[in-house]
Amino acid sequence: MTAFRVGDQVTIHNSQTGPERIAMVDAFTEGNRCMVLSDGTKWRADGQRQWRVGSGYYKGPVVERTRPGDVDIVTRRRAIGVIRKFAQDLNMESPFDAAALTRIVERIQAEQAAAPKPADSED
Repeated sequence: MTAFRVGDQVTIHNSQTGPERIAMVDAFTEGNRCMVLSDGTKWRADGQRQWRVGSGYYKGPVVERTRPGDVDIVTRRRAIGVIRKFAQDLNMESPFDAAALTRIVERIQAEQAAAPKPADSED
């Protein structure tokens, strides 16, 4: 019997970076040995490795039940990625006018001003 059930929310965890993606268990195949997630990936039913032929040493991501904080981490990671991609592609030929860019800058400055300040460390 597997620890997961159809409909369970799970998190794909990377051993180095933590929570990567949130998904749902959609189905079990291969006599309940293969778990199919909502993102289309297939995993062993215990979530400890991706479903594939072979049994070599595995050091990749694993599936775990979603824990408190996982959704926030994944959401933050994705938002940072989108912002970095936007900034990387931004140049004078970008289709944004000065007013749009000014609104973006104002929003960034407002968020920075509202963010908690790091505690001063005493050396």
